[in-house]
Amino acid sequence: MKLFEKYAKLRQKAYVTSMITESVSGSMALENQEVPEAQVKAIVIALLREAELKGRKFD
Repeated sequence: MKLFEKYAKLRQKAYVTSMITESVSGSMALENQEVPEAQVKAIVIALLREAELKGRKFD
């Protein structure tokens, strides 16, 4: 069984974006480097778009 078959939600860009955003925000807060969650989300979205522009599909 492949990863995407077992975890179908990983194909949803919104779910992956929120998962990464929460993880990064939480890790930074633990290190007393709190950054607004909106700013982290904007960075994650920008990185995903950049990868897509370079030809990497989000599937």
